Amino acid sequence: MTPDLERFADELQKWGASSNLVGSTERSQLQVHIDDSLVAAAELPERVRVVDLGSGAGFPGLPLAIARPDLAVTLVEIRERRVHFLRHVVRTLDLAVEVLRTRIQSVPEQPFAFALARAVGPLEETARLAAPWVDADGEIWIWSRLSPEEAGFPSAASIALAEGRGRILRIPAAAVSRGTPA
Repeated sequence: MTPDLERFADELQKWGASSNLVGSTERSQLQVHIDDSLVAAAELPERVRVVDLGSGAGFPGLPLAIARPDLAVTLVEIRERRVHFLRHVVRTLDLAVEVLRTRIQSVPEQPFAFALARAVGPLEETARLAAPWVDADGEIWIWSRLSPEEAGFPSAASIALAEGRGRILRIPAAAVSRGTPA
């Protein structure tokens, strides 16, 4: 792990004890979350705008921002305590990351090329909520255990995660209903 990823894990352990940021603050479990997030780092094009919806403890957005400083990363989270944590990490690591305290249902003024979602909710609903966040030719990336066919998105590509932990579904925005979320 790079020094900044180590510092991120350190902050998660410190804050996680009192803030319920992640299920486990064991270093091996945090490493799994970091590794699963970094799978996307090798696949995203250079210098694109990426939004992490329901960022929570910062997965996958913060590891991506650390590994790929060329990406314009925005973290979206509604829960105040988690927003404080995310802003603290961004300041501590001097990352060029925007943290928005808003609901996923809020539609951004300017869409992104990629919307990322990990552990947000049911897959179809997550895709529907993410669709307004991306350009018409953008992609929604959802961390899932389902195959594209099982998820109801046969046109989606997927990226395998390590050790059979699932995959990242790459759903074309055009494959998702673009109606405004309720």
